[in-house]
Amino acid sequence: MHCYLLNLPSELHLTIVEELLRDQDTKTHANDDKTDDDDQTEKQDEPITVYHDLISWSCTCSYFRDMLAPYIFKAAKLVNDEESGSSLNAVSKSPNNVHVKELHFIGSFPGIGHGGEAAFSDTEGILPRSVDALLCDLQRFPSLKRLSIEFRNQLPAPFWWEDGMNLSDATETQEQALQAETLVGWRAFMFRTYSALTQNKSPHFKHLEIRQLIWKRVSIFSLAAFHDFLGHFEQFTLSIHGREICEGWMSNTIDQYPKLMGKLDEYFFNHLVKVTTLSIKAPKAAPLGLREWNHAPLALNADQMPLLTTLHLEYVFASLELIHFLAGHRYTLEQLTLRNCYASLGPPGYDVNKGIYWSEFFSSLFSACPTQLRRFDLVASEMSLPSGQYLSAEKDGWRHIALRQHPRKILFPYAFLNKIKGRLRFDEEASFEAFSRGEDQRTWDQLMGLVEGNAEKAARSESKDVEWRIQS
Repeated sequence: MHCYLLNLPSELHLTIVEELLRDQDTKTHANDDKTDDDDQTEKQDEPITVYHDLISWSCTCSYFRDMLAPYIFKAAKLVNDEESGSSLNAVSKSPNNVHVKELHFIGSFPGIGHGGEAAFSDTEGILPRSVDALLCDLQRFPSLKRLSIEFRNQLPAPFWWEDGMNLSDATETQEQALQAETLVGWRAFMFRTYSALTQNKSPHFKHLEIRQLIWKRVSIFSLAAFHDFLGHFEQFTLSIHGREICEGWMSNTIDQYPKLMGKLDEYFFNHLVKVTTLSIKAPKAAPLGLREWNHAPLALNADQMPLLTTLHLEYVFASLELIHFLAGHRYTLEQLTLRNCYASLGPPGYDVNKGIYWSEFFSSLFSACPTQLRRFDLVASEMSLPSGQYLSAEKDGWRHIALRQHPRKILFPYAFLNKIKGRLRFDEEASFEAFSRGEDQRTWDQLMGLVEGNAEKAARSESKDVEWRIQS
């Protein structure tokens, strides 16, 4: 007996599509939460999922091709070669252009090998005209909601020290960056890509993501055209490139890294005047926050992003600058997520008064009285909270005894950066000492009481608003 797929109800077709999407997403993200504390190399995860089963299915007939087009073309990928540019240009001129909701540009640097290769001096051919034309005119995709930009450094670590690709070069002036962008291919590539984007004078998409930001100055970051471009977005996502440079030395030990991180306000944050959602993911190999012991500044201040309602931070240390930023947004911030974020008292032997306890962070935020904050998630997938997997057997035993008396008691994570090579290390002594004192827990409970109270008020207000609208 034959079962003709075309004869099935449309509702069943959509159910099959949903199952195929769920199955592919499960396979794609199966290893997302697996981490290795000794692996400091950042994963270059793909920004989009290719649904091969749906593509194959769409090839069977015109009916399924039309039905599946919104799923297949929802996220488009663009790379810096003529074939990719021509292919996406064809999509932009077809009826399928309305299905493109996300565009992910991935640029690969040339010259796999020594910096002296010819590709490093190719400042013209590195960005094909077809790709440049698409980036200059994103109105071709009228339903576009999100754009992500990423540059991938394919060079193995030893070649970072070759001419042309040395990220540890001294901090450049604007004039030196402009000169480099006329001589070095990969520098010209970044400049020309961001310049093309600024040709979109009133971008209709509202979410900009910069993935794996290379910590090298791009001259257009200091120009008004780029700042005006940033001023249109409501959601901004930034992740930063970081890795083990060589023989255990981390990115944060390179002088260029903290200096460029300290300019993120000047380059980006000061100009996000319409942003309501901000996400910053620092690399595990070089977290942000604090200013000594190989730390790099966070570059957030209270005057930035006056409309901010949602903040997500990853691999960021609790710090006074973060406290001041949160206090400055106490009337707008509704959701705060800290993932793999730590308090720090510094490396062993340093003055703990230069660090910060979680209790100081929590109590300062409570004192600021954030009137809209209704959700605060503290997530630690590695140096886990409330698990004691990073404690010695003796200390973990004492932790279990304490948990029998106070089941909700949390081991808040403390960490430090090795003062020589900059590697992130769990601070067992500080974490257990703070757990035993209980001050972190007391201030956390106090803050969460305020957050839960805000959530209840918001729920009542929304309920009354719905009732009023129904009555009117």
